[in-house]
Amino acid sequence: MTLPSVQDKVRELCGDGTTSMKEVVDRLAVICKKPINLIEYKESWGALTAFKAEFEDRINVYFPPQKSQQYKLHCIYHELGHIYLESFQMALALPDLSEEMLRETADAISVTCRSVPNHPVERWVEDFAFEMSKKTRSRSSSDPDPFL
Repeated sequence: MTLPSVQDKVRELCGDGTTSMKEVVDRLAVICKKPINLIEYKESWGALTAFKAEFEDRINVYFPPQKSQQYKLHCIYHELGHIYLESFQMALALPDLSEEMLRETADAISVTCRSVPNHPVERWVEDFAFEMSKKTRSRSSSDPDPFL
């Protein structure tokens, strides 16, 4: 499996300067031809840090409330990386999802979340999340991203 350069994909979404998560989500929605919704989901999470569910008419990224804004952004960017690499994804086994999450994603086309450690796609989206966080963090020293 050959994955594209993380730096090239980050530059494609952000340009050479800094950006906000809103701008990244808007650009990615154009590429996917579906709106992308970021949803802070307060129900049972277990060990999950975030996940993505694709529906016929939208893509939802779910993330739990976090004390650390920086960590929350990283988790969201990780899932946005999965969205960006959708055509490269392999069928990954899903961990146990709570009853609330199963109901929330009942009509999803696909659901992804971290489940296979050290998988090339997981390493790529982790690198993507770190690079995207750098792009948005440098925009403002007091707040990592004005979007959330």
